[in-house]
Amino acid sequence: MNIYVQTFWDNVGRSTLIAMIVSIPVFLFNACTPVISPQLMDRVDRDLTYRSLASRPDESKGKIVLLGGTIVQTLPKPKETEIEVVQKPLSSSGEPYLTDKSEGRYLVVVDRFLDPAIYRPGRDITVAGEVQGSVLRRLGEIDYRYPVIDALELHLWKEPLSPQAYPYSYPFGYPYYWRWRTYPGYPY
Repeated sequence: MNIYVQTFWDNVGRSTLIAMIVSIPVFLFNACTPVISPQLMDRVDRDLTYRSLASRPDESKGKIVLLGGTIVQTLPKPKETEIEVVQKPLSSSGEPYLTDKSEGRYLVVVDRFLDPAIYRPGRDITVAGEVQGSVLRRLGEIDYRYPVIDALELHLWKEPLSPQAYPYSYPFGYPYYWRWRTYPGYPY
């Protein structure tokens, strides 16, 4: 028996252990990689925050920014698509945080058709693009100045799965309530 265990370890165990040791760092590094290409990430102005962009969008014209948030609406136009986004802070991988904190809104202009059924309200998006200035539009009953970003790259995040309800009643749901059926006085 000892020979079989030793042979198994020599043939399968070592290669499995080596494969696990090599694959774990690969999975960990992939979990933290940004969704925007490294070449474009090198061009992003890290000092330009959304707050400074919103306060002086015309002074930031031509700079490359990385922004993220939640889509409010998507408006297809003849040669482009315009996406209105509520800004949210980004994680190190570029994913917008699940938070109610925002510093404002901005417009993303994409030079191709994006389907509003896919880029629908409530979806999270990350955009790397060039600042084009600003545009003044009505937001409710106020005039709001939207910074405009010409998208070079964008990433639409998958929708989070909604938590599933436990299908059985608490505390003695199926199959456990069958055990108590033989108890005298069941169900009271």
